[in-house]
Amino acid sequence: MDTLETQRRRHIIDCTINVLVRDGVAGTSLSRVAREAKVAKGIICYYFKSKDGLYDAVLTSVRERTVAAAIAKIERLEDAWERISAFVAAYVAHVRDHRAEILALRHLASTKAGGSAASDHLSVWREQQAWLADALAEGQETGAFKEFDVDIVANAMSGAIESGLLQWAHDPETDLEHRADQLLALFEPGVRDTQFDPVRQNPHLEGNTQSGTDHGTP
Repeated sequence: MDTLETQRRRHIIDCTINVLVRDGVAGTSLSRVAREAKVAKGIICYYFKSKDGLYDAVLTSVRERTVAAAIAKIERLEDAWERISAFVAAYVAHVRDHRAEILALRHLASTKAGGSAASDHLSVWREQQAWLADALAEGQETGAFKEFDVDIVANAMSGAIESGLLQWAHDPETDLEHRADQLLALFEPGVRDTQFDPVRQNPHLEGNTQSGTDHGTP
């Protein structure tokens, strides 16, 4: 269970996101966030030190929530392409259901607001691209994927995802799931090795499959 301090920090961050979406960076102040959160301005300064520190906390929170939500959906999947497909689908679903967080992130990125040189307004997208590159490399190592430059393909996939999100940011009626399905259908033939045999690569799978078949035989 989260501590009271963690809950309060999260509440202030969420209220900051609301203010950013409604008023933009130029219209966001500690006083407005305090009114939104129904806390004293001094409480915000106690937890975040300054407005820039608060913005950094927003960036970190959105990054951690978005990437974690996508990774959580793939933990039990073994097929390399299914893992990538599930990651993309979960990532898009989280973004769709947390529009305010993504719009707040884009507000901060457009003005480069934040408290330090280490503030990374593109961290969510960099982590997404890094995860895709690692997943593509793992697929190549098992023989499930063809040979290609994983960084180039990961960059192309990430760019295609973000292109759809940019359109969605301007038009909430954009069908993100359809765009994700089309993206995956486009990339799969170029990524998957159709000659790959998972049973030949991992002989123990044949025993597991046979065992599962025999179990239901009278």
